[in-house]
Amino acid sequence: MSEKTKMTRRRFLMLAGGAAGAAALACCGLTGLAARQPAVEFIESSCGEENDVENKVLVSYASQCGSTGEVARAVGDVLCAAGAAVDVRRTEDVTDISGYRAVVVGSAVYMRRLMPEAVAFVEANRQALSQVPVAYFVVCGTLKEDTEENRRQATAFLAPLHQAVQPVDEGLFAGVMDYGKMSFLQQMITRVMGGVEGDFRDWGAIQGWAEGLPAMLLGE
Repeated sequence: MSEKTKMTRRRFLMLAGGAAGAAALACCGLTGLAARQPAVEFIESSCGEENDVENKVLVSYASQCGSTGEVARAVGDVLCAAGAAVDVRRTEDVTDISGYRAVVVGSAVYMRRLMPEAVAFVEANRQALSQVPVAYFVVCGTLKEDTEENRRQATAFLAPLHQAVQPVDEGLFAGVMDYGKMSFLQQMITRVMGGVEGDFRDWGAIQGWAEGLPAMLLGE
């Protein structure tokens, strides 16, 4: 038996064990409790009110456990320092983007997919977003090791957004794996899939990318 076959079988057993655990919780009537996620604080803020209102930018994000909002706020702070007026909002809380000169959309990756709220936001606002400069960023565990292959995979996560609206730029960043902000079921699934707990964000890379946005979004 080859090593590849052994690894595949081991992976199968891990996944089967996770499914069996979930089934056991359901049989015991504990599914609702196990699926309950701890309270998470999602950031929403505004800055640069003193700046030119014609340079108003929306930084919208979708997050599972809140850490993507911290990245969104950091991007917003850089844009404010460059002279923009910035609103940082969760995608599900944005009802109108008509007053913005440019939009940044960020999303965490959960279960190897973008958050559905981010995809729904871009698709629902496709026409309006196609009229202004748009940038995307993704925050995912895949990039805890910044390799060419991992960046290729991270770029692929953005495909649903690319199909709706093409961006002027995109940022690819490592994220946070915090079991304390996950439900028991989320923890179990994440562990089975090989998730490693820790904060892998590179704030220098995040700031460096954000510093390039004013030229592309505002022409400055």
